Amino acid sequence: MTLLAEGVLNAHWDHKLPVNLARIAKGMEVVVAFAPLGRVCALVELAAKRKPRIVIDRQHPLERQRYGVAHALGHIALHHLRPGQTRAIEVSDSYHCNVQERIDNEANDFALRLLLPEAALRAQVQPLTPVAALAQVFQVAPILIKQRMADLNLPWPRTLAQQLRPETTWDD
Repeated sequence: MTLLAEGVLNAHWDHKLPVNLARIAKGMEVVVAFAPLGRVCALVELAAKRKPRIVIDRQHPLERQRYGVAHALGHIALHHLRPGQTRAIEVSDSYHCNVQERIDNEANDFALRLLLPEAALRAQVQPLTPVAALAQVFQVAPILIKQRMADLNLPWPRTLAQQLRPETTWDD
């Protein structure tokens, strides 16, 4: 997964933040369209004689739309769909898809790596940078910042009190 997501970034990312998913989709020859989908965040279609297509619902918050597109791009890049197949992507408030399925776990991992490239996240993390500020820079939900930081073993931003007195904990 790491090499595949990095390969997509190397081929199509302009190294600006937030990662421009429209540019990446265009580079991968994937059409992105809008349509009402209800609870479904995104729909990925692999038609037999057309370019792959991702449909997203404008009713969802921007962060959820971006995650849905990145997740769908993961399914396409990882060849999870056969021609003629469609896959609905529902994203919960905690940004989990159906983690019981291997392919959704793989697409989740791909989406995190695409939305939050390791080098870019490491460059943005500062001791006083709140998670919410990082989430704004990358245009993702704060929970995704936390998950990616944990995956990369990055230190959590510390409060000013913790910086002045490192022994300060939540129990003090």
